[in-house]
Order: sequence, then C-alpha cells, then structure tokens
Amino acid sequence: MVDTIIRGDSLEVMRKMKDKSIDLAFTDPPYGKKADKGTNGFGQAKNRKYKDDWDSFTPGLEYFTEILRVSKKAIIFGGNYFTPFLPVSNCWLVWDKKGDVPFNNPFADCELIWTNFNKPIKKYTFKQQGFIKDTKDIRVHPTQKPTELIEMILRDFSNEGDIILDPFLGSGTTAVACVRLDRHCVGVELSEEHYNTSCERVEQERAVKESQPELM
Repeated sequence: MVDTIIRGDSLEVMRKMKDKSIDLAFTDPPYGKKADKGTNGFGQAKNRKYKDDWDSFTPGLEYFTEILRVSKKAIIFGGNYFTPFLPVSNCWLVWDKKGDVPFNNPFADCELIWTNFNKPIKKYTFKQQGFIKDTKDIRVHPTQKPTELIEMILRDFSNEGDIILDPFLGSGTTAVACVRLDRHCVGVELSEEHYNTSCERVEQERAVKESQPELM
C-alpha cells in the first residue's frame, strides 16, 4: 500500500473504496462552530493567516456512514459534536489539554474523542493552551493537533503496516505520525492551501526519516 494524499471531497473518495478496506479511520472533522472567527474574543488575530472559512462546514450523516463502512475501526476527534451520526461508544478517549496548570481562559479543558473500540475509557494528558504547549510542532492550521498526541493514540490503537484513513487531513498531522510509526496513510483534504501544506510536511518527515541510520 502506497501512502497517498488526495485533494478532493472525502465523501466522493470514500464512496469508491471497498468495505472494510481501511484498518483504522483516524480523523478530526470540522465541528462547524465557526471558531475560525475566534472564541469569546480569543484566537482572532489581526494578521490571521488562515484564508478559508475552515470551520463553517459540518459533515453530515453521509460522511460518517462512509467512514464506518470503509474502516474496520474508527477514532474521531470531537465525537461529542457528531453523536446523532455515531453509534453509542463505551470507549471514549479524553485529551486533557491543561494537565496541572491552572489556566483561566474560555477554551475547553479537554477534548472528547469517539471510538468504536471495545476497550476502557483512556485519558491522554498533553498541554495545549495558547502559548503553553508540550508539542514541538510549528502551528500551520487553526485546529492542528499535536503530532506527539496522534503518535500516542496510534501506538495504542493500531499496528505497524496498518492502513490509516484521515478523510479530513487538514495540515497533515496524521500522515506525519504515520510516517514516523511505519503506518500507511490515505489522507484527503479539500482545501488547496492545507493540501499543499500536508504534502510539504510529509515530504519533510520522509526526508528526515531516510536520513536517520537504521538500528541493528
């Protein structure tokens, strides 16, 4: 399986895929909260570099129907926004963004992640609150998830060689994590800007990995 990044509507791409041809769908869909305009006065810079209205679209039932059809398992960030379209889950993941730091801002302390695994609820603590964050990533997308967090989850819920589908690829973080962890990623992104960013980040990550000496 060759890693692939596709520019287009993921609904149309998934409709061409075979049932259960994907080991894991792992994605962070837009929530439709219009947070690209800021949150309670926060997050809206005068020199904002995000050109498109990335959070004005909300995927509907047809998208989640296709995600669950083509994948054997699925992990979906912000699953609490899509409960009308997803089955009941007993294995939610909780991303604790604050840890032990007493922040006082309008942003969420945690993010809920839906899965259809039959495992206990699991919490991941990884700080991301404004300028205080644990990630080493350079932020290029407004809802960009930390690559280190994505790696943690992929290690726990997938295996080397698995095919990972991200139908809302954004800045390409899932694909970057897959390169690092020897998974195969099929990513789909509608925005030309973010598609180009994803391709650049993945090529950079591949170059870094190829330059590293193999361990005996």
